[in-house]
Amino acid sequence: MTRVVLERPGVVEVDGDVNVRPSHPDEALVRLRLGGLCGSDLAAYRGTSPHVRYPRVLGHELLVDVLTCRSRPELCGKRAIVDPMIRCGRCRACRLGRYNACEYLQVMGVHVDGGFQDPWLVRADSLFTVPDTVPDNAAVLAEPLAVAFHAVQRGAPKAGSTCVVFGAGAIGLLISQLLVRARGCRAIVVDVNETRRRIARELGCAAVSGTGTALVDVVSEMTNGEMADVVFEATGNELCTAMTTAVASYAGRIVLVGWNRGPVEIDTVTLMRKEVDVLGSRNSRDAFPAVMRLLEDGVVNADAMITHRFAVTEAPEALRLLDVGVEQALKIVLAPDHEPGL
Repeated sequence: MTRVVLERPGVVEVDGDVNVRPSHPDEALVRLRLGGLCGSDLAAYRGTSPHVRYPRVLGHELLVDVLTCRSRPELCGKRAIVDPMIRCGRCRACRLGRYNACEYLQVMGVHVDGGFQDPWLVRADSLFTVPDTVPDNAAVLAEPLAVAFHAVQRGAPKAGSTCVVFGAGAIGLLISQLLVRARGCRAIVVDVNETRRRIARELGCAAVSGTGTALVDVVSEMTNGEMADVVFEATGNELCTAMTTAVASYAGRIVLVGWNRGPVEIDTVTLMRKEVDVLGSRNSRDAFPAVMRLLEDGVVNADAMITHRFAVTEAPEALRLLDVGVEQALKIVLAPDHEPGL
């Protein structure tokens, strides 16, 4: 029985103060099977997240084993993915069915305690069973894949389109795989990290570096001057966000996925001249059934995505590695009683 508690920025404790039992029929008792770390966990660790209040139990990319569930007994003994979003169901966004943009949205591991605790209680309606044919390594990517899936749905690229993806982090590479393997698009991934560019190439994408006019020239050359039909910004870097207008085609689209630290100045004259659609993309909605089918079909290369594994008890070391930003670290996962290392 353990839980990973971020006591304050940079201070992580792993303790055994977990003693829970279901008190409501709609609660499920689950056990952590595998969990992923991401940029939200890093922001909490660094103390740069405006949403986290300490202490906080981390964890929102969660693959669990369902131990008990009175309202959905068919889940017992099954593996499941946890939808980490808790919405109000009453605000305008929720009434429109766009609960991912809920005005009062709470995300596990960010606004409220997450799933890096074992065992743990979760709402039964937040659980999605994992097909038997999907291995754990792929299943644990379901939540970030849902974020990427929603972004691609927002951009709606047609088969044969050329897309630029800023960022070869986990979300950027998942977006790129969906574009290439599920949408029949060409993906040009932009990243300063050569290791991540290499991974992008191994996943079937073109990969480039550069900024400013140099990047514009590269994209122009690769697209015969027409630029990108859809641009996905998945870094949250203000320079990348500002560059989206320059690499977007006339009548193209820009999808903003990465969270900037604050407002970013962009070239609105170019936006208007090109009549570019700018779309925000936040979390996901109604994506998990489709995501499970994509994982079952092998659309995502999990082996290329997961670079480091740690035991849950080694969470402090895993977060320090994420903070240092080692070139080879892409997706870090935690598992109970797992041997450390790569």
